Amino acid sequence: MRYHKESFSSYYQEMSGSLRGFALPRWEDFPDLELYMDQMIVLINRYLAFDNEEKTVTASMINNYVKARMMPPPVRKKYGKPHLAYLVVICTLKDALGMSVIEQMFPPGMEGELLRERYNAFVENQIKAYHFVADNIDSVAIPLLQEQERISDRIHDLVMQVGVSANIAKNLAERFAAQQEDESKE
Repeated sequence: MRYHKESFSSYYQEMSGSLRGFALPRWEDFPDLELYMDQMIVLINRYLAFDNEEKTVTASMINNYVKARMMPPPVRKKYGKPHLAYLVVICTLKDALGMSVIEQMFPPGMEGELLRERYNAFVENQIKAYHFVADNIDSVAIPLLQEQERISDRIHDLVMQVGVSANIAKNLAERFAAQQEDESKE
């Protein structure tokens, strides 16, 4: 695979800016009114769209999360802030962590002030994580983009480092969550 330094550099700068500018909505940013399923889907997909890349949350997915008791059921077919919070967390983390780990952080049935605080802490940590990732990728990408030779090989190095880092981060998150679970049994 061949890379063109100029087009990759432009793409990289755009992606780095997107990482640093992306943030999930805080609890206070959620609408104060109850939503029907189709409204909920539109809103969640909008919230999760990173770099204009649309995520797809479907009614079936939401129904499955409710059936699995990952989130509360709707009240008279309407959804509110707690549902939005659970869905944002589940949809953000499901590709990286198992559902049991997500349930540890956001146990089903959590509500009120505790849910609001836990969700807002999740959003703050998400912002920190995006900046952390951007900073670490910058440490590899910026020197790479300043080189004149072997740009394709170096971009392959960047791709491998990002992929391996993602695997390490997933493994560590699961281990940290298991440690928390083990301590709660004591």
